[in-house]
Amino acid sequence: MRNRKKAAIVPSSSDIRPIEAGWPPGNACKFLQLSRAAVMDILSRLPITTLLTCRCVCKRFLHLISDPEFAQLHLTRSAVSIMIKTLPPVNGSKRLQVAQIEDNGAGFEARKMEFTAKDSLPTCDFGHMNSCNGLICLAGFEKDDPVYVCNPILGEYITLTSPSKGRHRGSFLGLGYSAVTDQFKVLQTFYPLNESDHRYVEVEICTIGTGTWRSIGVGPKDLVTLPFNSFLNGALHWSTCTPNGSQFIHTFSFVTERFGTVPPPPHFSQEDMKFSDFLRIGVLGGCLYAIFFENSLRLDIWVMKEYGVRESWTKQFAVENLYPRKHSWDLYEPVVVLNNGEILLVYNNDLVVCYHPKRKCLRGTKMFRTRSQFNAIAYTPSLVSLYAVAKGEQISRTRGTGKYERLAAENVQSCVTCGAPLFNSDYSLACFPGATSYSSVSNGRNSDLVCVNCAKHLLGPSRDATQKSFLSLWSL
Repeated sequence: MRNRKKAAIVPSSSDIRPIEAGWPPGNACKFLQLSRAAVMDILSRLPITTLLTCRCVCKRFLHLISDPEFAQLHLTRSAVSIMIKTLPPVNGSKRLQVAQIEDNGAGFEARKMEFTAKDSLPTCDFGHMNSCNGLICLAGFEKDDPVYVCNPILGEYITLTSPSKGRHRGSFLGLGYSAVTDQFKVLQTFYPLNESDHRYVEVEICTIGTGTWRSIGVGPKDLVTLPFNSFLNGALHWSTCTPNGSQFIHTFSFVTERFGTVPPPPHFSQEDMKFSDFLRIGVLGGCLYAIFFENSLRLDIWVMKEYGVRESWTKQFAVENLYPRKHSWDLYEPVVVLNNGEILLVYNNDLVVCYHPKRKCLRGTKMFRTRSQFNAIAYTPSLVSLYAVAKGEQISRTRGTGKYERLAAENVQSCVTCGAPLFNSDYSLACFPGATSYSSVSNGRNSDLVCVNCAKHLLGPSRDATQKSFLSLWSL
């Protein structure tokens, strides 16, 4: 039974014990006898599917992989994946699937995970989606539909009430991150109540953790639907069509909270930029890219090697022998460049194809087997927990990972400060001071618990470490 949350008690300085104090744990296997930094470095290089299994190996792995420091380290190395959103009939169940691309040098292998709306995400028709640092922002089509920010890998999400006030939601909704303040923010636009005045849109922003929206003025009326994978250097990026073909790569910085522009490739003519709504802007390999169609059978992928520097644009790839165009707006989105030079692309959001640069040909992949139509997008999976970045918000948590939940099912309590679940289970008593996710507040009561996110240390007497490992070191 979950204990009722009580007010947190500030520990005395004499109770504070450093995070590294309990490492290496007693009676540990040879792998865990390495330094904590070395163990984190090794584990952070594993695919996300393997890490989810490792959390079920023992309590030591569970707490180490749940550490926010580890989540940030893993995010810097997490391989780009492909996420699809199924589009079933009206009565069908909506699903998200993630295929993590494992590049073996000669080709690739896709490890897939599936999340249904029933056990992993809010049930709604998603009209808006974008991603930032492994978190996803979702919203419905209607003006009063709430906004969701979730991590489908961990099955966590928060709900933000839409501040529509009777206004119709604009086409722009995006999640971003400010490294200066270490905060995630959601940007949303609305049309004025005076429907005849569409010369501008009203812009509001919500800092995750505050639960409130605030106005930052007005924005350009030519804001369009945001590309899913467009967050880079603290800003969102998108392209628009302008009558005079001027700057067409627009940005919004979550650091300065201002709109701006990025210079386009020098090769792009004024005529090209007039029709930039048919082009594609995104992020590939940590760099901004822009796609230009030479003709109906060839496209060029330009990459900005040095962010913000016009002269750094380089035509890095030419994709030839494209599929015969179904529509004038056929789009290709590069996802990842493999070690053998092949390029994985999403075609019209509903087909994953692979381009072989030497053979100059496209081939379809059977990465996803579904009878429903689907939208495919690039996504970087993450272990960043909303409990770490959304303190103050009401966080909903689903039961989507069975083995992990069974490991932590017994005697689950909550942090009295942030509400994060704490794992103190008789199923495995391999808890150690350096990486445990809970700490007892030394006030004479055992019911007040705080997580290491809030306390940054373990209080009270340490427990004898008794490892119960379900996988050996060599099976990792």
